[in-house]
Amino acid sequence: MKRALALILLLAACTPGEETDQGGLDAAARSQCIAAGGEVRRGGRLGLEFCAERSPQAGQACSRASDCSSWCDALSRTCAPYNDPFGCRSFLDEAGQPVEICVD
Repeated sequence: MKRALALILLLAACTPGEETDQGGLDAAARSQCIAAGGEVRRGGRLGLEFCAERSPQAGQACSRASDCSSWCDALSRTCAPYNDPFGCRSFLDEAGQPVEICVD
């Protein structure tokens, strides 16, 4: 009985609750990000806030990784608009070959 109760309490602690401000950027960091043309996003397994900075080459044609400060999209062959490390994407490596990756 004690083990069952302990297991129930343990499982209850693992369920997601209401969203909190933990892992959020402070007001100054948010303002600075937006003023610089970035976007405040949440990402990763913990869903922490970060500033996805705008790429100076956003939308420009690219043929390899070094053409962009963000990443070179393999499908459109243009530089990604934001430096966002999270998610799944197909990009061009330095040799111009497509590579797929998912980052959580």
